[in-house]
Amino acid sequence: MSAAAILSAALGTGGEGQAHLSFRNLRKVYADGVAALDGVSAHVARGEFCVVLGPSGSGKSTLLRVVNGLTDLSSGEMLLGDTALSPKTLRGIRRRVAMVHQQFNLVERATVSSNVLSGAVAEVAGWRAMLGWYPPELRARVCEVVARVGLDEIHLPRRAAALSGGQQQRVGIARALLLRPEVILADEPVASLDPAISREVLGLLREAAREQGATVLCSLHQTDLAREFADRIIGMRKGRVVFDGKPALFDARAEAELYEGLAVPGHEPKEKAYA
Repeated sequence: MSAAAILSAALGTGGEGQAHLSFRNLRKVYADGVAALDGVSAHVARGEFCVVLGPSGSGKSTLLRVVNGLTDLSSGEMLLGDTALSPKTLRGIRRRVAMVHQQFNLVERATVSSNVLSGAVAEVAGWRAMLGWYPPELRARVCEVVARVGLDEIHLPRRAAALSGGQQQRVGIARALLLRPEVILADEPVASLDPAISREVLGLLREAAREQGATVLCSLHQTDLAREFADRIIGMRKGRVVFDGKPALFDARAEAELYEGLAVPGHEPKEKAYA
């Protein structure tokens, strides 16, 4: 089955249920003429764990950054539920979205507790955040989410720098869960972790999101992890969607066509790319 045929069949199965994230003909063209997104259209259902696959420069990270307004569109429309992204709605949308980063983005000299609490900075007065004066209910919530990601109370006063990579990413997930977001964006969250820890972290992220009813949009390079953890896979190549469907449909031929003429995932040659 060709990629086009797979895409046509998959569009009937992908995004089942109520659309939570909607991308309508998204285009992002940089000043040098590179099109990071070239007419991307897709719908992600509420509560879905959707993995975005593709080689470096395919537009995966750009697509994620569009959701919380970190990348301005050249044209097209992004909706969260019934709310279209615009300068007027951006702040409200950001309150409904959290992000898990590839490089953890923790303050290494700060404690685990402080790093998790930083996920609530937008919800408390600036002077309170600077002084570390957070409401008791938020501090209690920190204990809940830290336990949920498999860390103990003894980790709370430890500096982030003292933790392993897998533990640091657990802290990043706890921070994302703190305010019970509707959408969790995970940009290559296991790129710096070994395979066994990667599976633990992705499994944790998927189950924690399901418990909260959150939708996850997760970019990955590893096709085996995508097949294992995704409810749905969106395959991107050169800024375009070339596959959209259930993992069972993403067979060896679909994978070969997604990466045709390119190095295998995780071993691409270095090149100018807007990922």
